[in-house]
Amino acid sequence: MNENRYNKSMDSLKISEDFNNRTALKMKAALREQTGKKYPNLKKYVLSAASVAVIIAAGTAAMNLTNNSNNFSGNGGTGAYIAENTVTTESAKSQGITVPVVEIPAQNTQVKARMLPLFVYKGHIYVQSATSFETPDGMTLNKDEVLSLRGDYLGKTKGSIDEWSSQADYAKEFASTIGEGDVYTVKGYNPDHRLMVYYEYQDGGFGCELYDSYGGMTLNSGADYFNLLNLKGNVLSYQWESYNSWNNGMNEVNEEDTSDVFNTFLDSLYTSVPIGENIDMLTENTDYDSQKFVDIKTKDHLITSLRLFKGGYVYDSQVGFFKVDDAAFNAFWNTMPVTDPAAETATSDDTAADTSINLTLKESSLPVGSKELKINIENTGTVDIFYGADFSIEKLNGSSWKTVPGVKDLAFIEIAYSVAPAASQEFTVDLSKLNPSLDAGNYRLVKTINGQTFYAEFQLTK
Repeated sequence: MNENRYNKSMDSLKISEDFNNRTALKMKAALREQTGKKYPNLKKYVLSAASVAVIIAAGTAAMNLTNNSNNFSGNGGTGAYIAENTVTTESAKSQGITVPVVEIPAQNTQVKARMLPLFVYKGHIYVQSATSFETPDGMTLNKDEVLSLRGDYLGKTKGSIDEWSSQADYAKEFASTIGEGDVYTVKGYNPDHRLMVYYEYQDGGFGCELYDSYGGMTLNSGADYFNLLNLKGNVLSYQWESYNSWNNGMNEVNEEDTSDVFNTFLDSLYTSVPIGENIDMLTENTDYDSQKFVDIKTKDHLITSLRLFKGGYVYDSQVGFFKVDDAAFNAFWNTMPVTDPAAETATSDDTAADTSINLTLKESSLPVGSKELKINIENTGTVDIFYGADFSIEKLNGSSWKTVPGVKDLAFIEIAYSVAPAASQEFTVDLSKLNPSLDAGNYRLVKTINGQTFYAEFQLTK
């Protein structure tokens, strides 16, 4: 990985200090965390072991930890997995992909690093899973449900790995960054790829986390991966959320029962083509209906999270993207309709204006250099309406409206105005305070009244 590419990736990445909490991946902008869902930790859309180093260090190259070999030496900076490991659908069909191994630090890096939860077992590195337990209140595990999944006891982790550990430290059985915990197999899951760590606390409480190891696997089809998740014949229900809701923390989650369309989509995952990581796809598909987040609840009380991208792609944070059959994908996608938030806002604004408030301009055409713009606010409803001194002005640029530069420098008095039912009030906009001043063109005043946004268009002429 060259330095510029590394710095770009690291600048885009933030990992929650509490890895047990759900972390939402939002590359090239910031991470937005969300809570309060019926299913907790549903979307740990962090950059997983499949896409970044297990240790994130500021201002240094990614560090080396081999995930599926007893030889824990580095491999010459092959941590540039995010871009370089991406393959095309056609090449993946012919040769499959290999899930990148996790990396550990070279002993002489001498940097402070943030450790992620992991432990070593039989030469494999197990990193905290993106799959989570269902909980009734978003926080509390059901002990009976956890114990029903707990399999054979394998040993106890040791809190022996920290920022300064050598590669030899990682070679020790049950070496970990998580302190002491009892390691068990998980009933119904391959122990080569999924284990659990169970804790008993002195106050009588308990904790449990799933850990996965997929690095080094070769995936020739979706079945090579999805068979390990124990989904087929095991799904109870699912919930989905639009990109707009997820991105803005709106928590507009829709709960659904399984259907023939869903089951066909689920089957298509097993015949899908693995294509690996693709940062551009993760960061550039940001239209309100470009992505959907699907959380699948299984009969064993686990939640598996998938991220759907318009065009037939499914992203799993453990291993990357899969190309799914278009017919199955589109049929399922269309069962999750999303309304354009811009159109929804416009409808809401129009309704509010028609039923309770009329906002009109005294003059809709003014000469360039005009010092003020007067509007009339009429309350046609049955209750008082309120508004402040603030406003914004936008200019029509081509087919889109852009806020004029001077607005951001305005300072408004914190005062509230009210208009009684069946009354009206004049509001004056001081255009002379805008710097730069407005030139000729088409504009609109943007004014918030009673929590609703209103627009009034006007023109400046020479």
